[in-house]
Amino acid sequence: MVVQATAKGHTMQALVKYHGLRDWDLRLPYHDSMSVNTDCLYTLATVEFGDLDRDTVFVDGKEADRRTYERVGAVLSAIRRLSGLTEAAMVRTRNNLPKGRGKGLGFSAAAGASIAAAAYEASGLTRKFGWDTKLLSRIARLFAGSSSRSVPGEYARWYSGTSDEDSYAVRVASRKDLDIAFGIIPIPLEISTEEVHREAESSSFFEARIASAQRRCDEVERAIKDGDYKRFFELVELDSLELHSVTMTGKSRTIIMTEDTVRIMRKVIDLRKKGTLVYYSFQTGPTVYLNTLPEYIDEVAEVFRNLGYEVITSRVGGGVELVQK
Repeated sequence: MVVQATAKGHTMQALVKYHGLRDWDLRLPYHDSMSVNTDCLYTLATVEFGDLDRDTVFVDGKEADRRTYERVGAVLSAIRRLSGLTEAAMVRTRNNLPKGRGKGLGFSAAAGASIAAAAYEASGLTRKFGWDTKLLSRIARLFAGSSSRSVPGEYARWYSGTSDEDSYAVRVASRKDLDIAFGIIPIPLEISTEEVHREAESSSFFEARIASAQRRCDEVERAIKDGDYKRFFELVELDSLELHSVTMTGKSRTIIMTEDTVRIMRKVIDLRKKGTLVYYSFQTGPTVYLNTLPEYIDEVAEVFRNLGYEVITSRVGGGVELVQK
């Protein structure tokens, strides 16, 4: 018997970014991290279990590469262990990519969340455990660490934990707590996120980064719940600079900003000096997020479009969900 399900997972903007993994098989991080989901960019994943010779994975109509097979395989192995299924799976994903390809857009987070959710439903785990987002988050984490945060959506915190059982993400706040808007400027760069994570661990500032990020999670969560948008924007901007500083001081001196990244940062600072409420943020890539409030997003987006950049606007997005294909 063929069983299938389709799920939609949203990309996210990392607020307090994780860097490095102390367990690469289980993808356990060194410290907690936080993110906010987008409402505009997503991955749709359909997972079908049935009479197939082997697991097969297609991304945007093309068969996946070896590393993607490994990551999807980790998710499917967890699903089979929990459900008792032995059938092979067909996994098909489709991304609503922006016109400009960018590094640091969060599509791996969306892919992991949607694949885990679709496989969870198709395998019968919803009937067995209910729609358990903590468990889903743990399963999605095996694809990509950030996928764990994409699962609960809105403002999510990933607790680093010490094992597979206690390393998961939960929604800690909603759009009602802090209703922000942000623009996303995609900027391409040929670099692997996993390569960046391994590089960070060689920085002489890495231990300080672990302590700082853990503390900042508490500070960011408090700012969100207090509705203190200025403090929130400042903390997220600072965390972005700290993240890239650690990467640049690793053994390979890896720089994941581009000239466009720096140009946008300088423009944001200039706008702020002139009274426009806008702050920048970026994750493990040069793509820039422009954080502001809903009443300013059109003005902010227009400034950067006039400079020739693609700007995708977003509000706070929800968690992973099942959809009709």
